[in-house]
Formats: sequence, structure tokens, C-alpha cells
Amino acid sequence: MRPTSPLAFLPLSLLLLPALVLSQVDDCEPTKHFQIDDIIGSAAAYGNTVNVFMPPGCSCKESDVAKSECVIFDCDCKCDLTAGACDMNCCCDSECTAEQTQFFTEKDLCLDPGVSDPVYETCYSPYEVGAVNPKYPMRSDDSAENAYKNLLCVQTDNSGTKGIFFETGTTRSELYPSADEAFVTGPDCTTTFDYSCWSPSATISSDEHYLLGDTIAATTGDGSTNMAAAFGGLLPLPVADQSGICNEANSVKFGEYEEEANKCKREKRASDLQNQCEELDFDFDRFTKDFYVGSTQNAKDSISATSTAGFVQVEVATVSKAGANVYDYRSTGDVLPVTTWNTGTSTCENALKSLCYEVTYNDVFNIIAVTARVEVEDIVESSSAEYVDQEFSVEFSMYGDPNTARRSGNPGYIFGRPVLAGRKHILNDAAVMADTSGFQVMSGVNGECDVSTGDFSASDANRGTTVGFGEDSSVGCTLSLTEAQLKAMCGGTSHTGDYLYDYSNEVKMPWWLTSMNNLTSTTKVGIFGNADPMDITQWIDVTEKAPTFSATFSDTTLTCSNFPTATHYKFQWTYVGSTTNPQAKIMSARVEYSTSPMTFLDKRVAGATQKFPFTVTVDWTYKELNSEKYSPPPPPIIFSVPYDVFYPFQIDNAAGRNGGSWIVIGLAAIGASLASLFLI
Repeated sequence: MRPTSPLAFLPLSLLLLPALVLSQVDDCEPTKHFQIDDIIGSAAAYGNTVNVFMPPGCSCKESDVAKSECVIFDCDCKCDLTAGACDMNCCCDSECTAEQTQFFTEKDLCLDPGVSDPVYETCYSPYEVGAVNPKYPMRSDDSAENAYKNLLCVQTDNSGTKGIFFETGTTRSELYPSADEAFVTGPDCTTTFDYSCWSPSATISSDEHYLLGDTIAATTGDGSTNMAAAFGGLLPLPVADQSGICNEANSVKFGEYEEEANKCKREKRASDLQNQCEELDFDFDRFTKDFYVGSTQNAKDSISATSTAGFVQVEVATVSKAGANVYDYRSTGDVLPVTTWNTGTSTCENALKSLCYEVTYNDVFNIIAVTARVEVEDIVESSSAEYVDQEFSVEFSMYGDPNTARRSGNPGYIFGRPVLAGRKHILNDAAVMADTSGFQVMSGVNGECDVSTGDFSASDANRGTTVGFGEDSSVGCTLSLTEAQLKAMCGGTSHTGDYLYDYSNEVKMPWWLTSMNNLTSTTKVGIFGNADPMDITQWIDVTEKAPTFSATFSDTTLTCSNFPTATHYKFQWTYVGSTTNPQAKIMSARVEYSTSPMTFLDKRVAGATQKFPFTVTVDWTYKELNSEKYSPPPPPIIFSVPYDVFYPFQIDNAAGRNGGSWIVIGLAAIGASLASLFLI
């Protein structure tokens, strides 16, 4: 049933508390959706309440300009991507302790902080000096070069030049153009090839503390007298091989994980499904039951057949199953379900569908806990070989930092990182409820469109694939319909469930084509990769070009016309700040919808079905800005000189401009005279 109120999507606790943290680990289901700091304050204390010129974490290079109006800025510590916790190997992270920074430094592991100082030529070559106003009889030869080659060097650099910066403008319309201005014309498909033109070795060390990229030792057994190395002695993270089949030889690397889960396939063998179910591919106990991982990196050297000293046991946190409740076994103590073979129905019950490890480490980078979130499903035996999808992921977090938030850049976006997304907080207009998975569009993992129903599942059909900054992408799915079902959908009703969203009285569209926050408020995206959810001015709206079409069905041609079949997201981005340390930001964002006719081709067979495609595309457009060299104005002269200091040169006291020119001419003449001594 589709909810009729935006608040129907919110748990009671969120309505009662002034602030709530609802965090979701990347790629770990089923915890949803939004994360907000425990204390929601006024956004007036954060940044500029009108325009966002300079992002958080940067320093203004413009003289006599308030931070809230600064457009000449530079940024540092780009490796600080976790708010509230020390990022591994990030020596400039202010949240790292002195001991942690010293540890990184001693290991020579410090990452690039991203600081770029202006580079100046400190000495002039003899050839450059000799080329200044060359006139007979002045000359430059080897003997002369030896005389002055070291005389014209800069001993003290007091230049006011701060570097070269992008010209962003100083008005709201220049900084963040409207979607109509940003996307005024379509691309030239003869020269541009984007989606809108497209037709359908592990680190091994022996340290006590883990380092970034280290493998993690794993062992399995009864915990006392019958232990053995698991998966070659390493914590596994199966990935797809060249044919898409799950390869269990891959292992978890400490501190490293991708934004999306590893997807792969298992072959469901018709003659061997029972064996696969109870002991092999579909038994999730292999990855969780009586499973231990090394608390320190050198634990791999102490794997024992009779002891688990130096290891921590993997605990199953939650098990979820479509159509059933999600059980948290850490708090309830309920008996875990097991993967079993049902002989009567020839079904593998509670077969592994997805697995996410949550690895928690302390401030000296030793593992103190590992939990697992498991999703299961039932698999029915078939007469021929088929393939079943599985997903594997891992998440790392430091113990004791409940308010940590992952960034997608600091401040500028990093290409491929999730686009920060959320919506205005329902209890505080100055804050944003940031989605922990970032900006998402529908998922087409199995090729079929999600027609699920329920409180959350219907609206969640437009989620599943996280959009990476700067990455053009296209996601599609198909919906199988009979002739009658196509006609019913075109007329605004569904055939198996309520998966149509009432965009307006005239427009109906499938949930998977809608914007991720259409139920309550406009979707917002972070301007920079470190946009603060506590300050709504650091976010911009994804403006929506509302569809105006109305679907109609022709009984003559069996065609549904003007029905939404595609969603198109358009982002405009640019670089700001110093040209030697550019920071990527989003300038404008829009979502549009398009239609295409859906014709049922074959009605000769009663009840025949046909697949109809739906698509979501994401296009990124770069806006190039001019650059300018900036030097602050010279400071005022605060001292006085005797009236005859420039004697015998004449100075006109009555006119400041003329007097200044006499002084400059006099000084230039003195300089020319001195230079001629070396050139003749």
C-alpha cells in the first residue's frame, strides 16, 4: 500500500526526538536512510547564510574580505575524509592524535595533503638580464656573465602574489546558475558522446598494528581444540571473475572498501543444489559461524589448531529476508536461522544472498570487533542450470566515534565518490537530513524493475545505485506485462501491486523513475564533497522539470503513448579556488523525464507477456571558468621622509600623480645607471 502522508515514512522515534541518528553502513542492508548530528543547532553559526563562496576547511587568500564573501581561497588536507575520526595515513588530519601522526610519519605513510604553494623563479639567468633593453655598445659575453650571474637573485620573497585562482563571480546567479541557464541546449551528438546521445596484490606485513591495505587473518573451528585456517587463512571478500562467477580467492584489505558491494553469480546446479545448499555456495555459515579474525596484523603468524588467542569472533548482527522481519540477534538473543535443504519442496531455504562485514578497530588500528549483516532468500531447484546473484561488502569504522560522517572530498569532490544527497530536515529548516548512501537512482542488478510493495519498499525502488561524482551512467530495467496489464498501467493502475506514483492528477509514473526524495521535499545535493548537514546553505536543490504529458492507450495499435519511461539527471560542475589546487564543486542540478511509445507486439497467444524497458541516466557537464592572477593591494606608507630626500630631482608637491611619476622616473634612471655598469 502506498503511504498517503510523508510522515508515514518516519519512525515514531524521529517524530518525538529533536535529533536522531539513523545511519546506514555502505552497502549494508537494511538500515535506512538518514543521518543527522545528535545536536541540531542554528545554521546561522555555520558558513554564509546567503551564498556559499568558500567551502568549509579552506582559507581565504583575499585581503580585507570576510570569509562569507571570499572567492579567492585555497584548501588543504584533502585526505581528511572522515569527520570526527582520524583518517588512516592522513598526517594533516587535526583529529589524529600526536601518537597516530607519529606512527604514520615513522612508517613514511603520509598521504598528499593537497597544499600547493605558488612557485616563483628566484634567480634570473644571464641570458634574461642580457636581453633587457639591448643597445650598442652594451654587450653580453661569457666574461660578463661570470661577473653578474649570481647578483640578481631573490634573497627575501615579499611578493604579494597569492597564486592563480578561478573566476567564479560574486553573485548567486554566477555561482549557482539555474537549471534553465545551465542546461539551455542539448549536446552536439556529432562531437559529444555521452549517455544522452547513446542508443540503446595484497600487502603482507608483520606489524602489531594494521596498516592500510593489510590482509586480515581468519581461522575457523570450535574455538578450542579444532581450529584451522579459513579461506587460505584470510578474511574473504568474494568478487566476480572474468565470467561473472564468484571468486572466493579475493580477501579483505584493512581500511579499504568500495562504495558499492561486489556483485557476482553462483551457478545453481540442477543435480547438486542440495550439496550447494548445506555445505557450499549458499550456506552463509561458512562466512560467519565459528569464524575468527586476527585482532593484530601479525596474528596470521600465530594461527593455531588449538587456540583462538589474538583473534576476535565474528558475530551475526542481523539477518533479513524478503517478506519477513529483520532480526537483530545481538539484542534479542534469538536463535539464528540456518541454511537448510527442504526435501519436500526441493528448496534451499535461507540461502545466502548478500553479506556485509562490519570491522571495528581502535585508535592504534587493532581490530576489536567484527559483525556481519546477512540477507537470505529461498532458492527452488530447477531442471536446468541457472545462476543466482550474490553480493559481498565490507565497512570499517573506528570505535568510540558515533558521529563520524564520511566525506566525498575535502572540500572538492573526488571523482567517483558518492554525490552527497539528502533533504531538508523535518524538524529544523536550517539542517539537512543527509542520506548515508549518497545520491541514488534505481538499481538494475537483476534486470527486472522493482515492483515491491510495503511501507518503504515502494519508494525504495528508486534507490540502489549510488551516483559517483563526475561519472556519466545509465541504469535500466525491464517490466514484463501482458496486453491487459500494459493497458491498465497506461491508464494509471497497476497489475500486481501499487508501484505507480501519483506525480499529479494527470501524470502517473513508476516508483523507480522518481527522484529519491519525491515524497517529502526536494532532493538536495552537497555543493562540495564536505558539505555540512548542519548548514543547509552548503546544499543546492535538484530542480525538477515537471512532466506535463498524459498517457493514453490505443486499442487499435495496442500502444501506450506519453507514459514516462526514462529519467534524466543533469549535473553542472566546475573547479574553484587555486588553479594549482583546484576544488571540484557542483553548480547546478536538474531532473527531467521523457516518454517513448510502448507497443504490445504479439497478441496471438493468450496471456503472453512482453518486456518493456525503463531507463535512468546521469550526465555531467563541466563549466570552464576563467582564471586571474591575484595580488593584494600594497599596504599604505606609514612613515614620512625629509622634503629633500629626492634632491636633485624635482617633485611637484601640488599634484600627487605627477609627483609620483617624477619619483618613479628618477628611481628608474638610477637603476638603469647601475645596470649599465655591469653591461659595458
